[in-house]
Amino acid sequence: MHRNEGCRMKKSTIVVTIITILSGNATAASTPLIPNISPDRFTVAASAGMLSGKSHEMVYDAETSRKISQLDWKIKNVAILKGDISWAPYSFLTLNAKGWTSLASGSGNMDDYDWMNENQSEWTDHSSHPATNINYANEYDLNVKGWLLQDENYKAGITAGYQETRFSWTATGGSYSYNNGAYTGNFPKGVRGIGYNQRFSMPYIGLAGQYRINDFEFNALFKFSDWVRAHDNDEHYMRDLTFREKTSSSRYYGTVINAGYYVTPNAKVFAEFTYSKYDEGKGGTQIIDKNSGDSVSMAEMLPVFPIKIIVPVNFGYEIHGNQWTFLFHGARTGKKMKLIRKNPLLQ
Repeated sequence: MHRNEGCRMKKSTIVVTIITILSGNATAASTPLIPNISPDRFTVAASAGMLSGKSHEMVYDAETSRKISQLDWKIKNVAILKGDISWAPYSFLTLNAKGWTSLASGSGNMDDYDWMNENQSEWTDHSSHPATNINYANEYDLNVKGWLLQDENYKAGITAGYQETRFSWTATGGSYSYNNGAYTGNFPKGVRGIGYNQRFSMPYIGLAGQYRINDFEFNALFKFSDWVRAHDNDEHYMRDLTFREKTSSSRYYGTVINAGYYVTPNAKVFAEFTYSKYDEGKGGTQIIDKNSGDSVSMAEMLPVFPIKIIVPVNFGYEIHGNQWTFLFHGARTGKKMKLIRKNPLLQ
């Protein structure tokens, strides 16, 4: 068996192992293993908000490490809808499914910089595309939490899950300045220049904790993954070129800190900070000429995906059991990429 395949098989047993451990602990404590399906064990949440953010794709020459290209993408106040459902079949176990999606395409911005002169530190070419559309943005997360320690005021345990996140942009029209300003002009309005898709998928493990004192509640979550798979598709429509990249087995670190205050027994005002980082991984690049159909594949160092998400303040009214929980929140995200390719002539 191939070494990587063996690793993947071992990694795929993480969730099963954790659930087995939890079940063993429950048996040892003589806890009944009949799942509780009463309404008060379920929590359903729905929320709406605005998503803003940015992504940086930086391209480096693999041999010299010289930066040769950078794409700056921005998301501007895209409306999103978020859903969250939890079931606690046992006192020590919580199952959760959550996700969010953009409600419609939104506005953004894209700037493209190139360093075509290896003897020049400043960029030589720049194009700006204010008419950039956010085609879609979404995420889903399936997870299980096992509470190993708990009493009336706190919970502490472990978590395992699977998360996938997607973003898509299309830049149209805009202006350009090439060869240090020797050539300037405007692209035709409404004509597509560059389209870009990102997708991140990973199983993860982590630690979870909750503490409440009087009307104050604090939550903390740490997630780790050594098995991130990242894909991106970069369409250069005016040159009829497609760049496809993917990595596997890179690392992810994520932290969520949440602090809230219950203004009534069912209403809580809270602030949340989320930080996520993807380490670099090795993968391959496929470059496709859409006119001739020819393609070139290269194996080299590929993206670094540090992701930072900040959710400032959320306002909510919560009702548990068979009722819905409605939340309104605002969100701001930031995403950075570093992409290394060998051939600067094909950017």
